[in-house]
Amino acid sequence: MQSFLQFLKEEAEEGDGKLKHISHAEERPLLDGHKGFTHAYNALMQAHQHMKSGGKSSALTMKYDGSPAVVFGHHPETGKFFVASKSAFNKNPKINYTHKDIDKNHGHAPGLAEKLHSALNHLPKTAPKSGVYQGDLMFSEGDKKESKKGVSFTPNTITYTAKGDEANKVRAAKLGVVVHQQYHENPEHPGMENMRADSHPDTHNFKQHPDVWTKSAEHDTKQIHYSEDDQKKFNEHMAEARKIHDEHGKQMYAGTKMHQGHAGHLTTYINSTVRTGEEPSSKGLKKHIEGQYKKAISKLKTPAAQSRKTAEMNTHISNIDDNKEHYDNLLKMHDHIQKAKDILVKNLEQHEGGLDHHINGKRSKPEGFVVNHNGEPTKLVNRQEFAKANFARGELLKKEKTK
Repeated sequence: MQSFLQFLKEEAEEGDGKLKHISHAEERPLLDGHKGFTHAYNALMQAHQHMKSGGKSSALTMKYDGSPAVVFGHHPETGKFFVASKSAFNKNPKINYTHKDIDKNHGHAPGLAEKLHSALNHLPKTAPKSGVYQGDLMFSEGDKKESKKGVSFTPNTITYTAKGDEANKVRAAKLGVVVHQQYHENPEHPGMENMRADSHPDTHNFKQHPDVWTKSAEHDTKQIHYSEDDQKKFNEHMAEARKIHDEHGKQMYAGTKMHQGHAGHLTTYINSTVRTGEEPSSKGLKKHIEGQYKKAISKLKTPAAQSRKTAEMNTHISNIDDNKEHYDNLLKMHDHIQKAKDILVKNLEQHEGGLDHHINGKRSKPEGFVVNHNGEPTKLVNRQEFAKANFARGELLKKEKTK
């Protein structure tokens, strides 16, 4: 049987497909300036109000650490049932109606193919007669382990343990899945590649079958106690973030634009501070960028290429020096948003969805949560716990690839 890291390697080679990257709430201003702040602020306030009301809906869901993601349902053009990886929405999609299709399309990645074979065998037992859905596979046959506490499975970084009646359901099932997305046809532009994602899937038409264990991603906030003190602290951090945005936003976003965006240095720097525990600052950002460039320069062979890269580095450093106040304000605002989000996460973690969570044998919390605001999902994650563990797993995977 293949190792967990081999399976991760194979799945990573499949490409990004339709599913978009879900951004952390606190990083949205670093990605998209004024627009990013507005979305982050409103998404967090929506989650805050949802928690106060004790609601349960797809507006606020638990993020399950499943793998791989599977797209399935009845193809809008052929009407046939299919399963696929995220590549279902590529220009040259890999749609699997049969086991032969899976071997043809994914034979180079036997770990992924094995999961898709299981999905094709069992998902038709529960799926509605129409519609296209997406979910995270939690386990297939051979993935479960018995213990004194119950039945466990480790689809990715987190080990989940079911107890009591839930353990009996997991024990009997041959496949486990959490459905968290639905796709709708675009009347003006038909075809799978043009389907629109909907983070509020209608799962009422799913049938129950003992071979398939399904779990709702909806988070029941009636099960948590959101104290008045925490609500006050949340509002204070949100007010401070709003104050910085209102007083400095126009110049702040313009002055830091060079390093915004998904490929920008601000987000890679924040990721590095998650690993190290460093408090983000303009000084730290400069050091981070210098380190990245010096590493790249050391690999260049000609003085001309080294000179061009050094000049590029100096341009980045000069921009930070010229806009030091704006970078510090942006990172201070980021800190307030992060602390407000952490308060929400701490409270949401009180209810773990009926499953125990462990990372490397140590008790942990859920991967995180997702608030769906204006049709767009935003992550609420305890980055000091889960993200740091995930980065460590990524480093282990890189080492495995070099062996």
